[in-house]
Amino acid sequence: MDILSIPADHIYISGAATVDNIADVTMTGEITNNYFGKSVSSAGDINGDGYSDVSVGAYVYSSNTGRSYIYLGSAISAKPILNYVKDVPNDQGGYVNIKWARSSIDVNGNNTITDYIVYRSYPPIGGQFSWEERSVIQATKRSFYTFTDHTPSDSGSNNSGNFFYKVRAKTSNINSYWESAILSGRSIDNIPPFIVSPFTAAASGPDVLLNWKSSTAPDLLNYVLFRNVNPTIDPYTETPWMTATDSILLDTSTLSGTYYYFIVAQDIHGNYSPAAVTESPNITVYLKIFIEGLYNAGSNSQVSDTITVYLRNSISPYSIADRTNGVVSSDGTAQLKFGNAVNGNYYISVTHRNSIETWSALPVSVATGSPISFDLSSALSQAYAGNQIQVDASPVRFAVYSGDVNQDGTIDLSDGSLIDNDAFNFASGYIQTDVNGDGIVDISDAVFADNNGFNFISKITP
Repeated sequence: MDILSIPADHIYISGAATVDNIADVTMTGEITNNYFGKSVSSAGDINGDGYSDVSVGAYVYSSNTGRSYIYLGSAISAKPILNYVKDVPNDQGGYVNIKWARSSIDVNGNNTITDYIVYRSYPPIGGQFSWEERSVIQATKRSFYTFTDHTPSDSGSNNSGNFFYKVRAKTSNINSYWESAILSGRSIDNIPPFIVSPFTAAASGPDVLLNWKSSTAPDLLNYVLFRNVNPTIDPYTETPWMTATDSILLDTSTLSGTYYYFIVAQDIHGNYSPAAVTESPNITVYLKIFIEGLYNAGSNSQVSDTITVYLRNSISPYSIADRTNGVVSSDGTAQLKFGNAVNGNYYISVTHRNSIETWSALPVSVATGSPISFDLSSALSQAYAGNQIQVDASPVRFAVYSGDVNQDGTIDLSDGSLIDNDAFNFASGYIQTDVNGDGIVDISDAVFADNNGFNFISKITP
């Protein structure tokens, strides 16, 4: 034995008058080159069970720190020892693997054991098993034997799926045999269905028509659907909205606003596919807008902030058809989704926490499923009555007026007073009076209110 490169020790058991040179038991070390088995000695009876134990050394383990391994002795038994009944991993279920150690007399020079019989039973009723012969495996003097059994059912939500096994070491005499202890195990479906794709939602009058490609999972049970205003969910903790077996579903009780549909394919063992998500049908507007106080002409960018955008009817009294919040980025763009408005022509009006409400010059045409782009910053004429201010000459950009701190539609002394008071008190943070978005209220914020107040800036609407 090369104890440098092969981390193993071997035990030889005599089944006849002499000991042969074929190892009956192989004990393997943790890693190569640790000199496992360089030293072997009796460890006495460490656990006090009346049987001698063995100590095997590996003195090079962990940079010569060394390690000793203790192997506990036990009675030599003619019974096979059933080691485990385990699920076969990464399959659709239906199989378990059984492993057992051979009978102590299934060794070279002893032909007493001829075969091993694997038995299976359903869970006992009244303590009584119902044993069924599953396989006969010829005894070949191996240290361990294995068998993979096809189970009648898997573990599921309605039952544990447990089956019981034992192994019989058989001889040529029908009345002479040895049986192992009984162990149980279960098969599990380890493979969930693939994600449902494609998965779409389309407007169908006031309803929403959901459509998806059928799952190819061989053990598919159904589809489980969810609705939520959040774009992500955990389907195992979320309350299902609907189940379906077809690949089409009409939602006749839609939610208001923008929300999301989710679908998972579920197999017969309760495994979910990854959740597929699709957004509810909505009107999407890609808006470009700059805010005077937040804009920096030197960097051609602005501080990102939240805006509220409304779709207003095109005729008096210009009532609100829908509204949404969005974040306008440093480059002035914002993606806005409206889930309640119907197809039609609407004014777009924008409000910001300390800026003048600004409307589009004209109504714009919008429709579900057909995104539009609207650039409020490209020209004065894009805003109703040209109610914007130029903030950059290269590139040419216009922005909504800043300084309407109290949001009354007019920039005047009342806004300036609020800024002055907060500046006097060294206020800071994300507050209304921080007009330029630097997190500090000071004279640089007051400039916007003073200048725009001097010019009598106020909101202008149809």
